[in-house]
Amino acid sequence: MSEAYLSERIETGIPGLDEMLRGGYFVGTANVVSGDSGTGKTIFGTQFIVEGAKRGENVMCIITSEESKSIVREMQTSFNWDLEEYVREGKLTFVDITDPSLRLQKSVEIAPSELIKSFKKLIESKIEEIKPTRIFIDSIEALFLAIESNYKLRTLIDDVFSVFRKHQVTSVITVGAMYNLDNMVEYGADSVIKLGRIIAGNNLQRSIYVMKMRGSGTINEVRVLNISDNGMSVLAQSPYLE
Repeated sequence: MSEAYLSERIETGIPGLDEMLRGGYFVGTANVVSGDSGTGKTIFGTQFIVEGAKRGENVMCIITSEESKSIVREMQTSFNWDLEEYVREGKLTFVDITDPSLRLQKSVEIAPSELIKSFKKLIESKIEEIKPTRIFIDSIEALFLAIESNYKLRTLIDDVFSVFRKHQVTSVITVGAMYNLDNMVEYGADSVIKLGRIIAGNNLQRSIYVMKMRGSGTINEVRVLNISDNGMSVLAQSPYLE
């Protein structure tokens, strides 16, 4: 990485996380958020782009496995985040892969690798059109599960991530923990944050830690991830304390 590449950071909008990242994500990087179902990955990514929209940035949300209206409704009822308002203001653009005109997954007519190449062309054209500073992809495994060759999978992941780096877009990409796919996606990322759940005594705690971040030191701790009516925040305490 060049010095220019490492010089500028972007705040995540998640209280307590930027401290763990020593200032936020580097601009133009591909950042993976990994964890089991229900650990908060969608909230994380949405809060990241909401922060950008609040700052007047153009942001994009790419949905691969459900309709965008589901996330709009969930975030409105859970946190009172009005994503539709950001859309009306021209700050937020949804790219809804479940739209019939853009449907890429679950197709028997196109080879999986060709689907991903089509996806890459789609997001690149959208980036050039909208010029977002932040992108959230929820979630990437829907595109890669059908790839049988690990070598081809690694190459295709790198191809997709290279689009964000080329256009200096800071991206958050979520991936579920399944079939070892998360390890392959994490390998190609510039940073990886792991979300989880920990049982401490009679308490069930959400947890977060930074597994890697290229070009930067991080706080090497597992901390409590709190989700409240205001969204997500990281607490400066260990989830293992009873």
